[in-house]
Amino acid sequence: MPELVPTDAQEVELIQHVFYGKLNNLPNLASKIVRIFTSSTFTDTSMERNSLMQHTYPKLKEYCREKHGLEFQVVDMRWGVRDEATDDHKTTELCMQEIDNCQRVSVGPNFVVFLGQKYGYRPLPTKIEDAEFQLILSVSSKDDARLLNQWYKLDSNNIPNLHCLQPVSSIFTNFTNKAHPRLMEEDQSQWWETMGKLNRAVRIGALELFKQGKFSAHDNHRYNWSVTEQEVVRGILNAKDNEDHTLAFFRHIENINVGLLRHSIKFIDIASKQIDDEAQRMLSDLRDVRVPAILPETSIIRYTVQWSDEDGLNKNVHADYLQDFIDTFYRRIIDLIDRGVGQQKSLAANRQDFQGRTDILERVRHYVQGTSKQPLVLWGEGGCGKSSVLAKIASESTSWLLSKTCTPIRLVRFLGTTPDSSSIGPLLRSVCQQLSYVYQVPDNTIPVELSQLTNHFKRLLEKATVDKPLCMFFDSLDQLSSADGAHSMSWLPPTLPNHVKLIVSTLPGIFNILNTLRNLIDSRENFVQIKPLGEELGKIVLKAWLARHNRTITDTQWSLVHERLAECNIPLYVKLVFDEIKLWKSYTKTEEKDLAKSVSTSINKLLGRIENAHGHILVEHALSYITASKSGLSEAELEDLISLDETVLNDVYQYHLPPIRRIPPLLWTRIRNDLPNYLVEREAEGVSVVSWYHRQFAEVSHERYLANSDERRTYHSQMADYFLGIWAGCPKPFQFSDNQKRMFNLTSTDGEADRKVPAQPLIFATNNASATVDVSTVRYNLRKLSELPFQLIRAQREEDLYTHVLFNYDFIHAKLSCMPLNLCIFDYESALESVYHKEVKLMSDALRLSSSVLAADPSNLPCQIIGRLLPFYTTCRKIASFIDQCESTGLQVMGLVPAFNTLASPGGPLVYSLEAHQFAVYGLEVVSAGQYLLTVSSKFIVFDLSSGDIVRIIDPKIEGIMTFLAVAPDQRYCITTTISNQYIICNLLTGEFILRDYQPSSTNQQQIGGGAMKSINKTNTGSPSDPLLGAAVSNTHFALWTAKVYQVYTNKGELLTTQMTRYQIIQIEVLDGPEVEIVCRSEDVKDDQDVVRDRLVIDYSFVPPIDYSTDTNNTNENTPPRCLTGGRKNIHSALVLTRDKRRMYTCCEINDNNVEMYLNKSHPINYTTQRIWAFDHQLYENKDRIFSFILSNDENYLMAVTFKGFKIFSFRSYLWKTCLLPGSVRNIMSGTKRLTYTAAFSHDNRYCIACVKSSVYIFEIEWGDLLASFDSHFGRILVLKCLSTATGGNNYIITTGMDKTTKVWNLQNAREKSITIAQLDKTIEMMHISTETQIILAQTRTQLCLFDMKNGSILGQLSANPHGSIYQCTTMCTNGLFAASAESGNLVLWDIEERKPSFVTPLKNVCQLLLHSAETMVLVLTCEAAVAAVPSASNNAPAGNTYLGQTVRAVSYALPDGDIVYEITSNIKRMNQPKKVACTAEDSYIICIEEKKNSEVLALYDPMTGEHVYNIKLNYSGYKDITSMVPIPKQPYLVGLIDVEKGVVMNLRDKKVHIVLPKWSGQISNDGKYGLYAPTRGGLEIFDFRNGKVVRTLIGKVAEGVFDVITFFTPTNQHVIYYNKGKRTIRVFRSIDGRQIADMRCPAKVRQACATHDGRALVVGYEDGAVQMFLIVDPYEPSTIAYLKQWREQQFESAMESTSQETVEKPSE
Repeated sequence: MPELVPTDAQEVELIQHVFYGKLNNLPNLASKIVRIFTSSTFTDTSMERNSLMQHTYPKLKEYCREKHGLEFQVVDMRWGVRDEATDDHKTTELCMQEIDNCQRVSVGPNFVVFLGQKYGYRPLPTKIEDAEFQLILSVSSKDDARLLNQWYKLDSNNIPNLHCLQPVSSIFTNFTNKAHPRLMEEDQSQWWETMGKLNRAVRIGALELFKQGKFSAHDNHRYNWSVTEQEVVRGILNAKDNEDHTLAFFRHIENINVGLLRHSIKFIDIASKQIDDEAQRMLSDLRDVRVPAILPETSIIRYTVQWSDEDGLNKNVHADYLQDFIDTFYRRIIDLIDRGVGQQKSLAANRQDFQGRTDILERVRHYVQGTSKQPLVLWGEGGCGKSSVLAKIASESTSWLLSKTCTPIRLVRFLGTTPDSSSIGPLLRSVCQQLSYVYQVPDNTIPVELSQLTNHFKRLLEKATVDKPLCMFFDSLDQLSSADGAHSMSWLPPTLPNHVKLIVSTLPGIFNILNTLRNLIDSRENFVQIKPLGEELGKIVLKAWLARHNRTITDTQWSLVHERLAECNIPLYVKLVFDEIKLWKSYTKTEEKDLAKSVSTSINKLLGRIENAHGHILVEHALSYITASKSGLSEAELEDLISLDETVLNDVYQYHLPPIRRIPPLLWTRIRNDLPNYLVEREAEGVSVVSWYHRQFAEVSHERYLANSDERRTYHSQMADYFLGIWAGCPKPFQFSDNQKRMFNLTSTDGEADRKVPAQPLIFATNNASATVDVSTVRYNLRKLSELPFQLIRAQREEDLYTHVLFNYDFIHAKLSCMPLNLCIFDYESALESVYHKEVKLMSDALRLSSSVLAADPSNLPCQIIGRLLPFYTTCRKIASFIDQCESTGLQVMGLVPAFNTLASPGGPLVYSLEAHQFAVYGLEVVSAGQYLLTVSSKFIVFDLSSGDIVRIIDPKIEGIMTFLAVAPDQRYCITTTISNQYIICNLLTGEFILRDYQPSSTNQQQIGGGAMKSINKTNTGSPSDPLLGAAVSNTHFALWTAKVYQVYTNKGELLTTQMTRYQIIQIEVLDGPEVEIVCRSEDVKDDQDVVRDRLVIDYSFVPPIDYSTDTNNTNENTPPRCLTGGRKNIHSALVLTRDKRRMYTCCEINDNNVEMYLNKSHPINYTTQRIWAFDHQLYENKDRIFSFILSNDENYLMAVTFKGFKIFSFRSYLWKTCLLPGSVRNIMSGTKRLTYTAAFSHDNRYCIACVKSSVYIFEIEWGDLLASFDSHFGRILVLKCLSTATGGNNYIITTGMDKTTKVWNLQNAREKSITIAQLDKTIEMMHISTETQIILAQTRTQLCLFDMKNGSILGQLSANPHGSIYQCTTMCTNGLFAASAESGNLVLWDIEERKPSFVTPLKNVCQLLLHSAETMVLVLTCEAAVAAVPSASNNAPAGNTYLGQTVRAVSYALPDGDIVYEITSNIKRMNQPKKVACTAEDSYIICIEEKKNSEVLALYDPMTGEHVYNIKLNYSGYKDITSMVPIPKQPYLVGLIDVEKGVVMNLRDKKVHIVLPKWSGQISNDGKYGLYAPTRGGLEIFDFRNGKVVRTLIGKVAEGVFDVITFFTPTNQHVIYYNKGKRTIRVFRSIDGRQIADMRCPAKVRQACATHDGRALVVGYEDGAVQMFLIVDPYEPSTIAYLKQWREQQFESAMESTSQETVEKPSE
């Protein structure tokens, strides 16, 4: 949001004006371009203008881009043009238009004039009003009058009538015939002679009329003035604020040698070989009088130079002048640019005439004034005028509001007109910023994440009031990018708050948006179709437009127009017709072919006309570049591209040599001028670009210019070269033609020229001389980052694409730093669509897997890529190159480098691991035709399956989690049940939900399934505490059930009935009617009771409405009786029904476990009201117990789940296949009986997928073989789903688990080897490392494992109990030879080399293991209740409580044999945990905190013998309960006592406090010189341990929330490690200067972290059981970089040796 400057009242009022949506009297848009019109005479300033073009303009272009992010463009209508006279005489008119354009769009300077001693070319008037023309004829001679009538023709179509100067070629037909140079030269010579006669005729006539008093002096001057004077009048004399926008350079040449006509005629006006006094008089008046009178002297720069007979002015002779001139020009223009940037205002309005459509306006007016609370949709075919209608509605809407005292708010967005309005994220942020301003909500609360942003947007709408009603207008929803699920319309509120109206427009059939809106919006009245204008309205519109341009057409011409309008009258066609007929003169002869019959043919005709007028090659190439661009081209870019295009330049310069080989700006200006309003300016990547205004123009242009694949690739390739910067600052070669070689006397056809195009760095460097770059000044080259991948892909330059984009670290990091991640991934996906490449797919998948981290911080790119793709280093050359770049260039932003692959790698079956939930995910559904994934836990979270991004989060704020999810068939709403016995009705379209407590009713209830009906009373109904077990949903109703009670509701939540069953409910389905299909047990069985077979019954029942009556007298005889879908049937074990309820597969009691099919048939007697399940035939003889049946989606396969695997029956072949689970894996049904199982068929029926515990098994159905198994879940899998359609050609399955994750798997990659990451099953509780033996000992509650530090693999697991152990604490010697563990009531000492216990003894309640005495002994601290506990009468204890004392034992065991060396016993305060023991430096003392006389003391013991040395009373000032003790390095007599407020260093020798450190919580460097202060509220400081003074602040005192932190010095004291639990990042700082070298986002919460003893690596243990190691690579310390290289070399050598060994061993197997 723009910052308000309260002192500038007008600016505050302006911003309020804009944000309130008041669209009148707006200033211009904040410009993105510096555009300067340079005015000069033609020949006398060529040296200066060429020098500027060659030296100064490139520097200014670079300055504008790097300093201000602006484009720079010079409009020099003289440069590069040989002849001012053009065939159509439009040059002067174009010059005036360009001056206006520069004044309109330029930031800062917009006009610079160079005046010397030449007045310049004085053109003929191209248009003369009829009255003036007749006056001139009246005073002209007969010859002059005849000549004037020949060249000026009357156009009565103009109002008033005009006489128009005819094109030269209409009379001198060879004037532009370059194919015949001799004829062209003759005609041109004749024209110059004729033009002289015409000039004399009109000037003599004007002068005579002036003498007669019929012309004023100004009228006479208009027939005499030069083009340059007209430009100066427009650009300076009539301009506003000219001091801020204009400069004048005046040059006087002394001693001009007029006699040397060959040179002097270039510098001064000559007539009849004499100085033209009339021209000099007019020049003097302009230069010396009128300009200085308007322009301040500071804006005029004057030069005096001497004449040189060598060319008049010469670069060598006048080098000093020329250098001063270009330096001054550069400096003065920069001053104006800087000043202009500071003064720039914002915003704009664009108006057009609007005619008709009163019926539509009236409908919308009724909507705005009415009570509708849903959006209004305008829809219609392309070109039908939706945008114009919506713009008109927006402008009229405030007048429709009934209350005249309110302040209406208008929020208007024309989508797709800018990149930010083309993506849903930036669009919603912009909308939220405006709403926040208007309704005075702090805009710093606007979320970044899309789902939260959507919810915030909807909450902001509720701020609308009766005093500030809100009308929102979103035009062209179809222009939104599909990224982030924009086309699902989930962001659009279908129900609006009070005082809010929303009007949108869209095309039908595009992205299915209109149908989606129809599902969202119930009211059909809220859909308004925009139809074509109709013939009559089309005529009215055309007449209005012609009148506005002071034009009309003849009756004959109108008849052709009427004929065409009868065939097509959509607004776009009408606009094209207008642009054609407004050019018709009254003398123009019209034919049938002059007006095309459709939009596309009209556009083609328009383009053909422009090609004929300006040259086919130039027009085709210019428009091809625009069409081939991704988001348009700035005019500077387009000029650069054409200047690099040899085909165009060879055509333009075939008859003359340019001073600099660039395209003359005039040529493009003429083309753009002939495409009025069809090429529009908009913002893209921070630049004003030119692009097609309508989709159909782009389509026609593409078909016309880019249909040929070779030519299309050429354009894209040339654009790719431009954005690569290949030709920046170096000459580009070209070829002269043989004709040119002869014409220009060249020695060779080879040529080269610098085209003065800008460099294309990824980041524009600042001019800041400081050594450290201020991040806020970094400006990314957004144009290159956006266009380069697009162009290289379409140019099919794969190697360049891989080198410069997809595998270029600098490019990817830059793009991630300034653009959304999905745009980066889109580049990879686009490349894969063009040419599949395995490494591109791996990179794309790696970025997708890293999306949550990289979206938050792109600096984590090195960690993420190395951590995921390192295993591919030796086999994938491009990935290896990218990793090398991460480990060189990437070190500048990330100094933590994964030592081995630490994260899930792509390339295997795993596509995504979605980790947004905080608890286990019990509910999962694929919605929106496989586009989105709905998951439930404590929240509803919707993921986009194409990207893995979160689309929406709905937080019902429940206690606990949701345990069941049921989605309606039409996917409009869903029902979930919670662990707290609540249920939620959630509208999936809007995100609105209803949360209710489940309350069983006691009335209108009846029993179903196994017994007669009876009323429910308090003794037989389920109490409110009975847990909800499930839910069933139809489009109109839903059901909830507990063990023996179910309720049926409408989808609005109205309770219809509550019913009871005799036995336990297994499953319910709600059918149309409404009707319920219910499956119950047919006997009482407990959930955990094992029975031979589960006896079940299926039954059906109608659901009566709320006013249901059993009074048979009220039955309407005309209403046919209702018939139940099916009949009651006793079955067992399992059943499954087809979707049409016509077939059932189950087991029947009399046929044991055989699988049978039953058909749904009419009852033989009561066939109108009842149906039955009738036995049809037996599918298969089966002896195995069946747990569940599963049908494939197409119902061609049936799966039976058995104890040892799965049996699959094909209805096509009538054959069974058996799929056996491996080894000892078995299917077990535990808990409540259910008919479903975590197994499914793939969408193509090739695979059977089953989940057992935490593993996924894939079977190939054709042969029944086990294809693969996946083990990426770290907890039981809860839900399994397969996509029923091949979304994106992928065969996906989705699983959720107890580990809180949702994983998406691609079965197409099922055979690929999955790279596993060593990970334990629970949280890492303790961790120890040995640098000497390169091992890590990691302990969870149930595991104690050894990891290899070189590759991260698990070397082995230590457990004294073969059935597993529960671990309390562990320790390990630094040499890695021995370890100790307290596990399952035992103390175990381990010989790590042997992987065996060296000593085991029973020992319970172990609190601590402490190595001491040079790690030859381990002190084991235990605690147990005192044997003789006596109630305490202490005054310190609260009255009425009884406490028991505790005995603490510290036993020292020798390593490794376990001999007891000594035992220390003490008592501590009752009900208090023992404090951990410490051992001071050099093993001087073992210190315990003991209780003596109800106070704590430090008890000192000899570590070798256990002898008590003495006690130290803890009675110092400010004593608080001690939380931990810290030995002070190098100081055997000092120990740190840490409490909640401070750290106290105690001198053990003199028993006194050594120093109090209020900022210390126990962290100290290994040399004992420095400490760390890291409060939980944020901040990190290094302080001098001797005096407590802060030495260096690493993290300022910023509010990061109150979170636990882990921080410490590395053992070498070179770095400080800092982890904040709230930010979940590990930061690394250099101790010496405080520089941050890493800020790494962690994949899970960190529980343990420690550095290796050499300080070169950091080992981290996570909450999810992962152990990772990172090398600490300091980019400022070469030795650490060398160590990284050495580490990798050894690592890859080992990997190659391992691979070779496997290859050798395979043949021998």
